[in-house]
Amino acid sequence: MKKRIAGLFKTYLRHEIDIDFKACTYFFCMTFFYCVVQWVHHEDSVKILTLAEILGTNYLICYVQTYLFHDFDESDRFGKSEWLGMAVCTALYVLASLLFGWFGGSVIVTAIFAGFVVLCYVCVMLCYIVKRRLDTRRLNHMLELYKQNEGRND
Repeated sequence: MKKRIAGLFKTYLRHEIDIDFKACTYFFCMTFFYCVVQWVHHEDSVKILTLAEILGTNYLICYVQTYLFHDFDESDRFGKSEWLGMAVCTALYVLASLLFGWFGGSVIVTAIFAGFVVLCYVCVMLCYIVKRRLDTRRLNHMLELYKQNEGRND
């Protein structure tokens, strides 16, 4: 029973760490976009409340990504379920931007924001794909070295 509880706790902890990492990654992307919009409108400051809204939204959507869409942004392919997760989460970001008024209700900026969110998801997915391939190559290399040295340690 203790091993089962420990296993569940480790799984929960792994998901929480993944969510924190994702939320920070997407928070940077969304904050960058928001700051660029502010700069284009000749504003030299951002609202702390807006940053808090963006951060909170990122955490909520990262929970949706993890638990409802099974970490679609960590997938090794661009299949139907990944595109569905991307579409739903992008819609949630757009809805939040409209609800909180991040871009002053501008339809054009909101549409560009939606495209930017999709671009962020695609870039993150590509980063995970490349990382897994590099990790696989490194692990295979380490395995080959181990096999070569296995007979020598007798």
